[in-house]
Amino acid sequence: MLFQKKKIQQTENERLVHKIQMVKHDLDKYQRIVDRSIEPSLDVQTELKRKRAKYMFLLKEARYRRINGYHNV
Repeated sequence: MLFQKKKIQQTENERLVHKIQMVKHDLDKYQRIVDRSIEPSLDVQTELKRKRAKYMFLLKEARYRRINGYHNV
């Protein structure tokens, strides 16, 4: 029973690290688009803030679980 819990926890941690990497890539791509635009609209700025907040939330969750991005994912 304990082994199954550890296995599930490890799988979920790997999923979290993968999700963080995906969200970071998406955030960076969106940030480059906003940086290149002359005058980004309010909707675009709001979307950027939402993506940044999601990324920060995932980082805080990883910190709470005491994991880092150097797992074999």
